[in-house]
Amino acid sequence: MRGGLPLFRFRGIRVFLHWSFLLLPAYIAFTGFSEGHTWSEILKEIGLILVVFGCVVLHEFGHALTAQRFGVNTRDITLLPIGGVASLERMPEDPKQEFWITVAGPLVNLIIAGVAFAILAIAGIAMVTTDLLGDISTGAGLLTFLVTVNIGLFLFNLIPAFPMDGGRILRSLLGMWLPREKATRIATVIGRILAVGFVFYGLYSGAPFLAIIGVFIFMAAGSEARAVQQKANVQALRVGQRVRTDLVKMTPTATVQDAWNAMTMIDHHVVMVSDQGLFRGLVMKEDLRMALGEGGGTSTIVALTRHVPSVAVEETAMSVYQRMVHENLWAMMATSNGAIVGVVLRVDLEKALGTLVPQ
Repeated sequence: MRGGLPLFRFRGIRVFLHWSFLLLPAYIAFTGFSEGHTWSEILKEIGLILVVFGCVVLHEFGHALTAQRFGVNTRDITLLPIGGVASLERMPEDPKQEFWITVAGPLVNLIIAGVAFAILAIAGIAMVTTDLLGDISTGAGLLTFLVTVNIGLFLFNLIPAFPMDGGRILRSLLGMWLPREKATRIATVIGRILAVGFVFYGLYSGAPFLAIIGVFIFMAAGSEARAVQQKANVQALRVGQRVRTDLVKMTPTATVQDAWNAMTMIDHHVVMVSDQGLFRGLVMKEDLRMALGEGGGTSTIVALTRHVPSVAVEETAMSVYQRMVHENLWAMMATSNGAIVGVVLRVDLEKALGTLVPQ
């Protein structure tokens, strides 16, 4: 969704106009000509759409600026013909933070409607309820249009069709009592049911953009639900699930050739070096291969032994993998209640996490 024509930047947040947005004025012009409207009437309708999307931009900045208060940056805001998308770097897992970030957008529309209504009331101008387009050139007509549009945006965004604002608000409220993945599943089911309703109603009533919104919601809900489930799977994966316990154990006086023969016979990657029951370190397969290539097959493995830190089997696989990358570790000893139970390899964690979060 990101990219397109850059419009402006505010508080470090770029606003883009997606190329598909051009379909909207083209559709308005086509239907206008089909119905016999004049150029001035068509341009007036396009102008009204631009006013609406100006309110949409403010709505999205409501999300983005509230997110900044919780330490969440927004990459950009993209305007599409079906609305705006604020690309947050992440959505906080704290339900309360998600609630306030989400509700901020509709509240902006409510504030705009309230300000416009207050100006009308102070000026003593009666609200225009009929022939809105005809009166839009007047101050009263424009203010009335802002009231009507923003109340409509406020109410529409509160529909609990996840991942629309209403669906995210529902997810955040459910998340205060339920696990995040379960709250997401419930919000996704409700969102997809409503999305199907949008599609059928849009096609039946001749509102194609409502049908497109329904398709977008249906696909986006499934995508986000999968992402949340994958993250839950990653967080649930523990080091103990990827520990290698059938280790090749040798003493420091064993030769490089003996260690290589023992390792390759059962296709292992490391040799555990112990002396009188005490752990001395690990020998890596690549180190043995290099030593053999240099003619050191008869030398002992003591010079190749590396000392590695240990980690409890209860630790999450993701946190341990990140530590191994940061500290450039290829292996760690896994312990349970202080006793060594095996070794965890960086390559094993990488494969496991890569399966849970496909690229």
